[in-house]
Formats: sequence, structure tokens, C-alpha cells
Amino acid sequence: MKITAKHRCGCRSPETGQKYPAGTCPDRNKRGHGFYAGEFRVPAELVALAGTDRVRFRGDTRKEAEDDGDRKWAAIRAGQQHIGKLTVSAYLDDWLGRKNALRPTTRARYGQFIRLHLVPFLGEMPLSGLRAEHIDAALKLAVKASQERRGRPVGPATVKDVLEMLRTALNDAVRQRKLDFNPANGVELASYSTPEVEPWEAAEVGRFLDEAADDRLAAAYELIALHGLRRGEVCGATWSGLDEAARVLVVRQQITRSGASLGVWAPKTKSGRRKVDLAEVTVGSLGVHRLRQDEERDAVGPTWDNGTLPDEHGKPVHLQDLIFTHPSGRHLAPEYLTRQMQRIARRVGLLGTVKVAAEADANTVVIGTRYRPAAGVWTLYRDREPVGQVTVLGVAVQGSRSVLHLAEPLPVDLATGDEIGERLLSPKRLHDLRHGSASIMLGEGIDITTVSKILGHSSTSMTGNTYAHLLRSTGQAAAETVAAAIPRKTVRPHHVRTSGAHGGGIVKAGGVPTGRGAVQGGRPLSASVDLTHHNKNRLILVQGPEIAIRPVSTRPLARGDAQ
Repeated sequence: MKITAKHRCGCRSPETGQKYPAGTCPDRNKRGHGFYAGEFRVPAELVALAGTDRVRFRGDTRKEAEDDGDRKWAAIRAGQQHIGKLTVSAYLDDWLGRKNALRPTTRARYGQFIRLHLVPFLGEMPLSGLRAEHIDAALKLAVKASQERRGRPVGPATVKDVLEMLRTALNDAVRQRKLDFNPANGVELASYSTPEVEPWEAAEVGRFLDEAADDRLAAAYELIALHGLRRGEVCGATWSGLDEAARVLVVRQQITRSGASLGVWAPKTKSGRRKVDLAEVTVGSLGVHRLRQDEERDAVGPTWDNGTLPDEHGKPVHLQDLIFTHPSGRHLAPEYLTRQMQRIARRVGLLGTVKVAAEADANTVVIGTRYRPAAGVWTLYRDREPVGQVTVLGVAVQGSRSVLHLAEPLPVDLATGDEIGERLLSPKRLHDLRHGSASIMLGEGIDITTVSKILGHSSTSMTGNTYAHLLRSTGQAAAETVAAAIPRKTVRPHHVRTSGAHGGGIVKAGGVPTGRGAVQGGRPLSASVDLTHHNKNRLILVQGPEIAIRPVSTRPLARGDAQ
């Protein structure tokens, strides 16, 4: 097709006020006067792609105008769609509807991102005019709006997730030739540090499991705390997937919430579909749980039913053989497991919750349900932080409440909701039990590849990124192990002290076999170490059951000094 541009200027006759007919302007031959423009007719078979049957082009010179026309014609021939007034909102709705491989939970999350954080601030903007500065401004407005409404405010992690979803959506627009480039690629987010995972310590996990021992879901908490299962995997676990003799549980499905609905789906990745080796104590707990469930099934009778849930394709699945259910036989919702866990965790070490505010110097305190014998020394807590201590001599019961009689007056004012107990656990999510399992495994020296497989992570990098801060102690232990494993005949003195005491320390050297273990208090040494004497201003290594390491001068070595 021949693209031809003609001169245009838009000048008007001073006499009539009308535009000069094309080619009649008296100034048309002046240099730089007017512009060049034209249009071409789109072939009928390409009208659907172009969105119009005529395309206009223009430029300051004839060449610029005809080059613009050539580009537009080439774009139509290449299949680029004319997006006209297609808005960001309409495009994102269409894009999400075409993402057929998304899991229901992911689809619901993307829908929330679009509805709450993008459409209110970008929805009416034409997709063709979207730029990086518009996206940046919209994300900042979304953060501000979330702070002004009820609910959890939008944090940096959510902003990053929204931008990643938008970038993915706009990449599809580029591939469909609706955009020439992806404007989300030019958005720069503020830097932030991901909060480190801080689960309970092993002793705290043990105290929680002890408190939960009599609960009917005790075995579920052991699966999460000891073996790192996800709560949805626990809710979806079946007796047919348990091999008690081999002490293995096969994870095949999980019960997960998508919006207001529950569904039963296969694990998200292939690594999630795994065999989990169980400790003997967990198999025992599952055996006790089976006996309890048999009693519940007998009590319910023929109406015992695990229920029906849709799979990821919306097809109904009749659940059978579930390990963990309500007493009625109905499947568990993951959040039910969370609520039960937090109820148990709250009462670990708890005597009771203050029901009537009390002023300092009072001799009695009124609490609600009492979980422990009252007599003894107790800590006062506000928001799980210690604020004082009291000694309880006795208790008087008044209905559902208890009046504690104190040996000394209250040291601080107490408000309704304050707690009395000892070593109360910090508030955690159920998922933090899974984090705690990973923390304990890594702390005990289990390699990260094994931990990643146990947790069902898609890669060891995901495990490493999540628990990097937990690998510090294992890194130091690895360094000492490597140093101890290499036999050496000499040890070079170094001015850096080898124990925690300033100015050096005592290193136990007796009985350490070659290439085995670390030496107490300092650098690993082997039994084959040759002890070298240096002058009194340097370091003296004395042959014998102990090696004394003394402060060392840091002056430069003189010629002839021993190395």
C-alpha cells in the first residue's frame, strides 16, 4: 500500500473566517508552515484487528507523516489490535477470566488486588495511556486508602505482590500486541526488609504440645509442630495415606478456603505431593486419635459423613476416610484448627484472666476461669508482657470467678483483660508451628535439602530465603567441623583471642583425637599439633594437658622473628 501525505495548515481567510480549501493557503509555500497528514483505508479482512476502516497519520514534514503511516500500517499487518478506549479495569477483568490455570485461592487473591488496589485508582484509564508514573501513584494511593478504612492496612509485601500481578497481566497485553511495552517494568518500589520468621523455641513448642495432649486434635498439632505439615494438608489427611508400620504419611490433598468457600485440591506443586516420615511418638498419637474417632463414629452411627467439597475445577468430591473431623464426622475448616490451637496456646502457663479492674495496693484480684492451682508466685502480664509479680495465698470461688488473696498488695494497677500466669507463650499463628518445625530441624543440623523436602517446598532456595537467619549457628558449626576434620602439624599463632575472655583464654587440648571434634573454649586442635614456643611478647603454647593462650603484641614482625 502506498502511503501518501498531503500538506495541511488549518489557516483561515481573514475576510470570510473560513478555512482555506486544501492547497489554497497563501502561506503554504513558506518553510515550516503547517503540517502533513493523510489517511489510508483498512482492508475489510483487517478491520476487526484495527478496530476501524480508516487510519489517520501526520507529521511535521512529509517524510515524518509518511513514516508514521508506514508504522501504523505495518502494525496492523503484524496483527496489533487497536485498543481504542479499552480501560485498565476492562482489560484486567478480561485477563483474569482467561487465566484458566490459576488455583482458586490465587484467583481470589488476584481478584481482591484488582478490586481494592487497582480499579479504584486506574480503572477508568485507557490501557494505551498507562505509564509507570500512573502505576506508582496508584499504588501509593492504595496504601493510603487502606489506612483510612477498617481492616488490615496494605504493607510493602502486598504492594509488591500487586505490582507483580499487574506486571504479569501487562506482559500478556504486550504478547497480544495490545501494548508496545510493559509500563509496570518502570515502577520502582521502596526497599523494605521482610520480617524474619520468629517461631517458638523448642521448649515452648513442647509446653504447647503438653497443654494440647488431652485435646481431641492433639495429633494434628504434632503433625504440624514435629513434621511441618500445612494446616490444609492436615485437614485433608486420610487414614488410607497412613502406613503405621513404615511410619509414613502420604500427602495427596489439602482442604483450603477460597474466598467464602472451601475446596479440596491437590497440593500446589509436585514437591507438595510427598511422603512424610513420622516419628514414633506421632504414630502413637495417631493411634490414640483413631480409637477416639472410632468411638465418635459409633456414637453418630450411619449418619457419619465427611461431607462433599468442590475440587479446583468445581467438580464435587465426596470426602472419605479423613483423619481429622468434627465429632459429627464433618470435615474441618483450616481456620477451625487455627482457632483451637490459639485457644490452647493462650492457656499455657495461665492461671487466669483479670475480670475486674484492680488498683495498686489492692489485696485481692478477681479472675475468670482458673486453669491452675492458685497458691504460689505468679507474674502479671499485659498484652503478654510482664508488668509485675504477686504471691497468691489462697482463693475463694464465686460462681464462675475466683478471688485471689495476695500475700502483698498489688504492685501495679490491673485492667480487665490482663493476665496472671507464668512463662506465658507469645501469640503465634498455627502456621508458626510449621516454621518452628523448620527452625528446630535446621538448628539440629539437618541439611537444608532434607528440610526443604520435608516441608514440601518447591526449591531449596525458597527454604533458604525463608529461614536464612536460622542458618547462622549451623554455619559456625560447619566452619568448626571443617577445621576439626583436617589434621595439621602446626598451628600458626594469631593475635585474635580464641575464647570468650578478653586477652585470650585456656584451651583444653587433652584427649582430642586427630581430625575429631572441636576443642573446648577455642580453636579446634588435633592431637598431632606441634606446640611452638615464642618469646614473652608474643604467644606461648605450652605442651601439656592445657594450652595457655596469652595476649599477643600486634606490632609488625621484625626481621628474623618466627612466623
